[in-house]
Amino acid sequence: MAFLGNLLATQPSGAWVGIIQAFEGTLGNYMLAVILLTVIIRLVWAIVDTVQKYSQQRMSTLQAQMQPELEKLNAKYEKQPQILKQKQNELYQRHYGKTQYGSCIVMLVAMVLNLVIFFTLFSGLNSMASFKIKTNYENIKYTYANCINVADDFLENNTTYTLNEKYGLFAEYDKLSFQFIEEEVLGEESTTKTVVYLVYTDGDNPPVVLQKSDYKNKEGFTTTKTISAQNEGEEDIQVQVTNENIIKLIQKYIPVYEEGEEAGSKEVIIKTDIVTGENGDEEQHLYLSTAIQNVAMKSVVEVYDANKESFLWIENIWVADSPLEKSVLSYSQVANQIGKKNLEEGEETIYNAFMTDLKEERSVANGYLILPLLCIVFAMLSSVITTAYNKRKNAKKGLPEVKANAKWTKIIIPCLLGVFALFYNSVFAIYMLTGQVISTLILPLQLIIVDKIIEKRKKKVEDKKITVDYSRKF
Repeated sequence: MAFLGNLLATQPSGAWVGIIQAFEGTLGNYMLAVILLTVIIRLVWAIVDTVQKYSQQRMSTLQAQMQPELEKLNAKYEKQPQILKQKQNELYQRHYGKTQYGSCIVMLVAMVLNLVIFFTLFSGLNSMASFKIKTNYENIKYTYANCINVADDFLENNTTYTLNEKYGLFAEYDKLSFQFIEEEVLGEESTTKTVVYLVYTDGDNPPVVLQKSDYKNKEGFTTTKTISAQNEGEEDIQVQVTNENIIKLIQKYIPVYEEGEEAGSKEVIIKTDIVTGENGDEEQHLYLSTAIQNVAMKSVVEVYDANKESFLWIENIWVADSPLEKSVLSYSQVANQIGKKNLEEGEETIYNAFMTDLKEERSVANGYLILPLLCIVFAMLSSVITTAYNKRKNAKKGLPEVKANAKWTKIIIPCLLGVFALFYNSVFAIYMLTGQVISTLILPLQLIIVDKIIEKRKKKVEDKKITVDYSRKF
């Protein structure tokens, strides 16, 4: 019944959304589509990143070369801070020259491009998450509403069975099911419609169709409601309402009890069994509401399973990879994704009518913190690889080890990535992790390429100097 989602929500737009949807259509999995997109972005971005690393490595090499002179200046002018600052500036100017400004421009451009890609893609992923969550929720919501609607048609309008016979059939609710079937509509154009059947199946006997009704989406449940003008001279207001009609159906068969009302006092008893308990024989009632709910929940669970998007150990990709998060979304999570201003009055009542039972059936811990931890590990690993490579390179060249500034950034930035992965959905976490993994894998190659370019440029400069010196001797 996954096709029902196409009837309910409008697809989001945007370049990233279009690319992800194209990949999803090819791969058949949203998470794989995000992973593929991230790999492509990172591989293309590697060109820009290599240029940025080239600028950083040049600065790092120059800093290593002037490190001994800096230490001498610090020792010589330790008690003369103003002169020390002046001498340091002269040293920087002599070693860096225009390189410092060029490196700053390169890093600034790279940072702006990176932020543009990050925030536009983040926005696209968020819009897709909202769309998917809304579509999946409405699939379940209108599946449940249609089940109650067909049950109402059967109980109120079916003349083939007496009321007691109808109650007797619902008393065997384990033999009842709602089936959603697409049927062709006869006419000039070839079209289809979804029909909902209430079916009774008893062993090897052929299934018996008790009732059928056309599937009703949001528009099918929507009616016009007139709100009387509050002030004299004003016109009455007409509004479209959907939830009110669904709530009426739910409350008709699944009554709500106020505080102080006796449980079961509003129920229709369709079967009574005598059960022997600790206090002797007791009557055990089967209510009509219980039977209808149990049959409807079969379809709700089926739709949930058909539309659920899992990945590896993650039960629901729209929820964070955490044992503290449940795979079935809470009402507040659904409301935040749909947008509270877009929710009709009574949405929480409808949510509680079926989602409470769905949670009991399907809700489990959504993950084990694997994605947040991997994001932290790979972010730190990139920093460790860069530091180790530079240390080894400088040692080979006889240059002193450059003292790193702001060492805490090597811890804070990876931890921030872990926090983002923990508090956003698993799709965003897998995007960040994939980016970190690809960056870490290609990092050694980038560093080697950068060093080759630096060495080639250095040799070119030295050759030019030799040529100039040689020409001056004549």
